[in-house]
Amino acid sequence: MGNSKAAWALITALLALAVLVGAAAAARLMSEVGLIEAVPAVPLALVLALVSVLLARRVRFDQQRALARMPGAGLAAVARGLGTLALIVAVTAALSLAVFAVLSLALN
Repeated sequence: MGNSKAAWALITALLALAVLVGAAAAARLMSEVGLIEAVPAVPLALVLALVSVLLARRVRFDQQRALARMPGAGLAAVARGLGTLALIVAVTAALSLAVFAVLSLALN
């Protein structure tokens, strides 16, 4: 039986990355969607990435405290890496959108 926290950590990490990639693809490929319409995806991705990293961290903490070997160590490590990557990309996207907003206001 696997570790459900590790599985949820991986699912939320993949969802965070999917939200970011989907928003970027929609802004790039669809004429109706611009950067302004893609902004709500960034906080959602930030929350999902944070949940992923925290769940993976909790799995590692639980495994350190357990007397017996618990399943899900590898899955939690992958989830933590993907969650960290999603967190870095989401923070970068948030900073990029903030700079875009400031420059748009300055030019108008």
